[in-house]
Amino acid sequence: MYLGVHVSISGHIYEAPDRAARLGCTAMQIFSRNPRQWRQAPISEQDALEFRRSLRASGVKAVAVHIPYLINLATCYDTLYKRSIDSYIEDMHETAALGAQYLVTHMGSFKNSTLQRGLKRFIEALDIIFSQTKGLTGVKLLLENTSGSGSWLGSTFDHHRIIFDRVSDNSRLGICLDTAHAFAAGYDIRRPEVFDGLLDSIDVKVGKEALHLVHLNDSMSDCGTHIDRHDHIGKGFIGLKAFGHIVNHPYLKDAAFILETPKDTPRDDKLNLNRVRKLLTGKKRIKNGI
Repeated sequence: MYLGVHVSISGHIYEAPDRAARLGCTAMQIFSRNPRQWRQAPISEQDALEFRRSLRASGVKAVAVHIPYLINLATCYDTLYKRSIDSYIEDMHETAALGAQYLVTHMGSFKNSTLQRGLKRFIEALDIIFSQTKGLTGVKLLLENTSGSGSWLGSTFDHHRIIFDRVSDNSRLGICLDTAHAFAAGYDIRRPEVFDGLLDSIDVKVGKEALHLVHLNDSMSDCGTHIDRHDHIGKGFIGLKAFGHIVNHPYLKDAAFILETPKDTPRDDKLNLNRVRKLLTGKKRIKNGI
């Protein structure tokens, strides 16, 4: 298990690993650019080099880059679809240049279309992206589950199964499990047997080896509300008892855990990380240097 938080890239992107290191992180996640805008300029070769140098010195072992929110590979609108594919290809290259292992993505919205059409568009887009990034085998594209609001793909792992089954090369794919999203989608992971069943379902549908990353978030919204609102660890509807079961689950012993909890004060990341560390037992505490 590796543990960390989503880290700001303000100032210079290569400052992010040092921010993670100061929190004692062994994993981290970043946006490689403003998540609510289209790319203004690519990451320079020098900045990518400095990022890799900083990363080597940081002790951080697992790095994820999160796709910006504007990208949508399930859309029925051709202009947005084409621009999203082009942006994905650029993001794959930038993720590799930064030395990150994972590119995390939501699966898009099929608004004004149908579920089947949205899945088809998403799969066809992945085939294009993978065909144009064949050399980037060190980067896994992780499909994140969603809360089930509106027309977003990914609220059930049946969607993931269809994509894994139909994409031309699923060796480049993986899973990111978001605890708050699963809870809002209707999985009452406060009950250990429900969380265990969810992991078993992922294993049956795509294989347990596909689950590389967990977004460890409590939820401000109750189970099954389909409202995506993250809360501090132990302060939301999921609660500390459930997180104790989750972080010590043997199925997840090799996964990276990333907190995307609120940052209301400068101390919040440290407080949330410490709550998780106190839940760890046995070998997981040793692996995290606790």
